Amino acid sequence: NKVSYDYDDTLSTERGQKQAISDIKAGKQVYIITRRSKSQEVLDMAAKIGIPQSRVIFTSGSLKWEAVAHYGIGTHYDNNSREIELINSRTDAKGIKF
Repeated sequence: NKVSYDYDDTLSTERGQKQAISDIKAGKQVYIITRRSKSQEVLDMAAKIGIPQSRVIFTSGSLKWEAVAHYGIGTHYDNNSREIELINSRTDAKGIKF
């Protein structure tokens, strides 16, 4: 029941925001997993959408599959094909190209 979104070109888009809000309303635990280092822009978006700051994960350049596995994410949306490939091959999560 945990869903995560990449930030850049995924949750930063209107389509991504609407989908995340819909997931929250459906009772899912929504996370942001971004390769950025701590960013106020990302934290502000999380607050706007209703994602607790504790569910905003900054990997600081590391690949996201490790965070997806660590937090027990079931579905991750990302615009990066390589990230999706690694999530699908190295975790039980479903990586979906956004």
